[in-house]
Amino acid sequence: MTSPYPSPAMVRRIAAMALAGLLLISLAFAPAVSNRAAAAATTHHKKNWVQRHPTLTAVGAGVVTHHALKVAAARDKARGKRLNWAERHPTLSAVGVGVVTHHVIKKHTPK
Repeated sequence: MTSPYPSPAMVRRIAAMALAGLLLISLAFAPAVSNRAAAAATTHHKKNWVQRHPTLTAVGAGVVTHHALKVAAARDKARGKRLNWAERHPTLSAVGVGVVTHHVIKKHTPK
């Protein structure tokens, strides 16, 4: 008989993916969305740390993603489960996360 509740590994994986998604969404909408008139009237925008260091932030996001995927893959492999694409390719997934993070920060940071 199987438990109706998800396994602890599944809960951790869901939490990690939710945290990564939340980070990506928060970075996408970190700068205030404003209309053209407000943007033209504003001449200076104080950038936060993430906006001032997009490359370092992207590298950090990639390293954290790589580590999380390696740990999840090790757990799943030890349990005999089939690894998903991201777990089979943690480096490529981490590079993708870094590239997307850098792009979102650069694209959505006011000048």
